[in-house]
Parts: sequence; structure tokens; C-alpha cells
Amino acid sequence: MNKNQKKLQHRVFSLPAAALALSVALVLALACGCGARDPEGDQIDLSDPSAEGIVTAAQLLKALEEGADKLTLSASIDLGEDMLRLDRPGSSLTIEGGGFTISGNGDCIIRLEKGCSLTLTDVSLNAGSNAVGCLGDASISGDAAIRAVAHAINAQGHVTVGEGSNFTVSSNVGCGVNAEGLRLERDARVLAEGALGGVNVTRDDIVLDAGSVLDSSTDENYNALKCEGTLVMLDGSKLVVRNNGDYHGAEISEIAVTGTVAIEATGGSKGVGLFLFALDENISVVGFCTPELRFEVGDGSMGFYGSPSEFPTPTPDETPAEAEETP
Repeated sequence: MNKNQKKLQHRVFSLPAAALALSVALVLALACGCGARDPEGDQIDLSDPSAEGIVTAAQLLKALEEGADKLTLSASIDLGEDMLRLDRPGSSLTIEGGGFTISGNGDCIIRLEKGCSLTLTDVSLNAGSNAVGCLGDASISGDAAIRAVAHAINAQGHVTVGEGSNFTVSSNVGCGVNAEGLRLERDARVLAEGALGGVNVTRDDIVLDAGSVLDSSTDENYNALKCEGTLVMLDGSKLVVRNNGDYHGAEISEIAVTGTVAIEATGGSKGVGLFLFALDENISVVGFCTPELRFEVGDGSMGFYGSPSEFPTPTPDETPAEAEETP
């Protein structure tokens, strides 16, 4: 084999080897590049039904869609026209706010199906319409400030505020709470304010369990609190109503009291502190009513005192009604 033949043989076998080496190098380079770059944006672990470190509306909505039942905020979030929907009846959701705010301009910020439970912990809701909308009965627990242009809590059923909860709810043109019925469980506290009244219960009762406090106010020409059913107050509960406008502090169909309760009622310039449609029992409470109580029908009475020690005690020779009238 001469020199020219050897050079040709070297070139023929070198070209495929070089091409193969180049291909391998390119594959390795691409593989290294894909493995080295982290995905952009914060990632949420949805391997369990909870989501932490949420900083965007997209993350919040996706986490709920994926079945998370606990959401932890790491920033304030604006939902825009979107809303958080709890669409499965009887399901529950917990939002741990860390002091952050969820705002939005949709029909609601949070919408609950029938029988759903919502727990809000250290979070604020700021709504351009309704804040929490309930399509039926619902339970709401925790501690939160809820502000809305329309109703802060708007329910087509009964709302139960969980034991030990603490809520401040306010509305620009609606009610703090607008529901068919309302119950505050033991030691729950609700401070409600709204242009159409702090609390408006449209069908059934307001029940205040032991140690609970309901504080309702308005600056406009509506009742600070209105209840179409019975106000049921259990031992140690307290009702505060204030009308800084013209009308009543509270307008209630009837009242039922068990144990020692407190009522502080302040009416507007043209109303009374507490207006009842019917009063058939003799009731003593701690507190005051200014202007004085008025009721339409019944032969009962209600006295307001500085402490339980001042409550009249019926003697064997007098009726409870006569005892109420004793100075």
C-alpha cells in the first residue's frame, strides 16, 4: 500500500468517528443543560391535600382545584374577577393568612356550597362585591377581618360562627351579616357594621351561646340589627347594638333568655334602643336600653340593671310581673 492509499484509508475511517463523537457531545450537553436549570416560579407540593407558600392568585386557584383543603399564604393576593369556590357540598377549607389579605372584584371572594365549613386564620378579605357567599347553611370559624362593598357574609341559609372565633365584618352599602339564621357558638365574637345594618337575619333565629358576643352597628337610617325570628340568649352571652343614624338599635320579633345575659342597646334619633314585636315574659338583663324598650303586643316586661345582684326577686305573695315593677 502506497502513501496515497494510506491517507485515503485514514480519512474514510476518521469521518464517521468524528461525527459520532460530535453527536455524543451534543446529547450530553443538552442533558446537562436540562438537568441544571430549575423551573421558574414557586412550586406547590400537591402530593397531600394542602398547599403552602402561596404568593399568586394562579397558585391559590390551582391549589384549590387540585383538592387542597388547607391553603397557606406567603403574600397578599388579588383574585381579580375570579373567586375561590368550594363546590362540593359538605367540604371544608382552611386558609392560614399569616396577616396577608385576599382581595377581589368577583361576585364573591369565597363561595361555599351547602353545608361547607370555612376556617379563616389571621387573614383579611377585601371584596368589591360580596366577600363570603353561602349557597345554603355554612359554618365559619377562625379570626379574620372581612370587608365588602356589598355584604361581608351573605348566606341563603343559616350561618354558624364556630366556638371561640373572632370576626370583624363590615360593608359599605350592604350588611355585615345577611343570612336566614345566625348562631354564635360558645365564646365566639362578631363585630358587625353595615349601611343596611350590621346584622340582618331574614327568616329564623339569632342564637347566642354561652359567652358569645354579638356587636352590631350602623351609621345609616336602618336598624343596626334586625331579626325576623327570636333572639335566643344563653347564660353569659352579650348583645351590643348601636344606631348612629335615625332608627332602632335592634328590631326583633321575640326574645328568649336563659341565665344571666347582657344587652347594651342604643337607638337612633327617631328610634329606640330595642324594639320587640312581642314580649310575653318578665326578663331581667344586665345593661341598658336608650331610648327605652318598646314592644307591640304581650304583657311581659324587661328590666335593665347594673349587675345581677340588682335583679328583682319575686316574693311568695307577688307575681313575677309585680316583682319587675318593684323599685
